[in-house]
Amino acid sequence: MRVAGKFRAELVFLALLVLTMLLCSAPALAEDVVLDGVVALANGKAITHYELEERMQPVYEQTRGRNLTSEELGQVASLRHRILDQMIDDILIEQDAEHYKLKVTDTEVNEQVKDFLTKRKLSEEEFKKQLALQHMTRDDFVRNMRRDMIKHQLIGGLVTSKVVVTDSEVEQRYNERKSEFSKDSMVQLSLILVPSPKAAQDLKEQIESGKISFAAAANKFSQGPGVGSGGDIGFIAWKDLAPEWNAALTGLKPGQISAPVHVQDLAGLLEVVSLKAGEVLPLDAVREQIFQSLHDAKFDKLFQEYMQKLREKAVIEYKDL
Repeated sequence: MRVAGKFRAELVFLALLVLTMLLCSAPALAEDVVLDGVVALANGKAITHYELEERMQPVYEQTRGRNLTSEELGQVASLRHRILDQMIDDILIEQDAEHYKLKVTDTEVNEQVKDFLTKRKLSEEEFKKQLALQHMTRDDFVRNMRRDMIKHQLIGGLVTSKVVVTDSEVEQRYNERKSEFSKDSMVQLSLILVPSPKAAQDLKEQIESGKISFAAAANKFSQGPGVGSGGDIGFIAWKDLAPEWNAALTGLKPGQISAPVHVQDLAGLLEVVSLKAGEVLPLDAVREQIFQSLHDAKFDKLFQEYMQKLREKAVIEYKDL
């Protein structure tokens, strides 16, 4: 599992505090809305307030007893829309899978989960503990796994011929980033997770202008690991970084900050704390790793283009949240 995956989630910590406030102020009316209200329609299929709440249950635990600032409340509204958009995307993918008669059975998903645990030498109990640390349930994980499997089937069937990585691209990447393809080559990182890319970019500008340090911003604003220690998440091998993180960190020196990166439903800023060089490996030793990294990046780009086309063809109607 790539490092970015460690912080995937439903790590969407802030959003439901607003809804909690509404429930307290008008319990009977709010209850009716939560149970029966429709927040969106995607090609005629409804998403209810209840379903949206179910996806955002981890927020209750993360916001319990907290008072949010007006800025955070503004981020809450943006975050709720992002979660809703993800739910809409799920519906569109499912509908397109039905169009192409693609299915992923429970048995296939369970086998994939079993393989995931086996490769990482995790017991079921250890797996549950890791999920709990990420505020995820096993059902959350299985749902994401099923979605990814269907996504790969769809994209694999629709655009496989377009995902081409040449030998010259692999060699060029190796020469450009040779220091990263080293035995035991690592980067020490600090991380800030906030609800939206805009919030991340605004915070990046404040840090770079000297208004606040990265460590102070992490302790004050971050919704992820490392809070209380300046966002420090330790040393990570370059080979273990997700492609987006790898690309965002390329060329950065200690003390510099990446552009915002996606961490599932959140946006992240990465600060390079220090670099640890290792023995440079020959191209043949890392060829497959580079190939896979380039392939994944192209795959993700094509998937975003695919989703954009699905949305352009879809009839999507947003209701009052």
